[in-house]
Amino acid sequence: MKNTIIDRIIKEREQKNEKRLAIARLSVISVFFLFDILSLLNLFSGFSTNPSETTIILDSIFLLYSLSVVIVLFKATYFSFLKYITIAIDWGLVNSFILFDPTLIATQNYMIGALVFVMLYIISLLRYSKSASIYSGALFVVSLIWEIIKFQAYQDPNIVPLFISILIIILIGYYITMSNRKIIEEANTKKLMERYIAPQLVSELYKSDANLSPGGKNQVVTILFSDIRSFTSISEKMSAQEVVGFLNDYLSAMTEIIFQNEGTIDKFIGDAIMTVFGAPIQQREDSFRAVMTAVQMIRSLEKMNERHHLSVPLKIGIGIHTGEVVVGNIGSDKRMDYTVIGDAVNLTSRIEGLTKFYQCPILISDSTYNSLVEDKKESAFLIREIDRTIVKGKSEPVTIYEVMDYIGEDERCG
Repeated sequence: MKNTIIDRIIKEREQKNEKRLAIARLSVISVFFLFDILSLLNLFSGFSTNPSETTIILDSIFLLYSLSVVIVLFKATYFSFLKYITIAIDWGLVNSFILFDPTLIATQNYMIGALVFVMLYIISLLRYSKSASIYSGALFVVSLIWEIIKFQAYQDPNIVPLFISILIIILIGYYITMSNRKIIEEANTKKLMERYIAPQLVSELYKSDANLSPGGKNQVVTILFSDIRSFTSISEKMSAQEVVGFLNDYLSAMTEIIFQNEGTIDKFIGDAIMTVFGAPIQQREDSFRAVMTAVQMIRSLEKMNERHHLSVPLKIGIGIHTGEVVVGNIGSDKRMDYTVIGDAVNLTSRIEGLTKFYQCPILISDSTYNSLVEDKKESAFLIREIDRTIVKGKSEPVTIYEVMDYIGEDERCG
């Protein structure tokens, strides 16, 4: 399945360039039409041979065609196949000028036509389309052969070097088209990915030639759920602007902390944040980074409360759990989200809900605690066992722990 978002972006870029080409085409032919009219009226003498009525007819056809393309592009829905029509007509009209325009026939020089063809081919590369590049290249070769036959230039010793040069130009043009399209795809993909994945992880994905293609896989991750306590009731006492301003400040600060610890933001749910550690790239000490993130989020909120001078300081509850989930791009062909699904997600949400009952800012599951022990990181935090409880939707009890503070020497994740 194609990445419809990137395809849509490229199509929009293609449409913009097609509009620019249409305006440029109309401008150029308008200038030529004006000078041909002035020359026909003996008001301009820049041509070795004066234009004839045939020249004016050809100019008028090209002018009407160019104007029609502009109207279609700016007034109607754009379709990708339109570029093939305009390419064919462009080449057809240029060849008609070479065949019938007396100002060009008088030169009897196929090299002038070859230069025009080169320019026409280079212009076609602005469409960022590999197929359009091949199509225009084929028309280039056919037009050049036809022109050589027309001017009987096949005995010219420069023909072979010319053809070799033309083939090189076409190959280079095709390579440039592929490279430009690849750059656009990668730049936009990276921009989209960096909305929910730490920039350093995006770089790692490109280094390993990984991608976020549709589909999923089973993977052990550490999930963090955070939620502001009683924010709905508190926000009722604030204006809409104050609510938006605070949330933007809060989510920006929390996102920065999450990205510093190489977490992936799964989604924002109002004031709640779902974060995943260990996807798309599984790393050592994912659980440690998740717990470290939680501690830093609590500290950041304390500073934020002081900065906003809130009458009632806000508090957040954070639940963390480590378990196996399905990780991948999930959705429809219209909209996809990189997310995780599975029982571990639900359990993390339940643990976050228990923070209000136990009056603990940060609660972690036994699996996350055991992961800290395996990584020899449990001593970096002040942790105590809270309870062994059965959460809603589960039949087996889960041991939960409170993380009270970070007591290590270095707050940066190693």
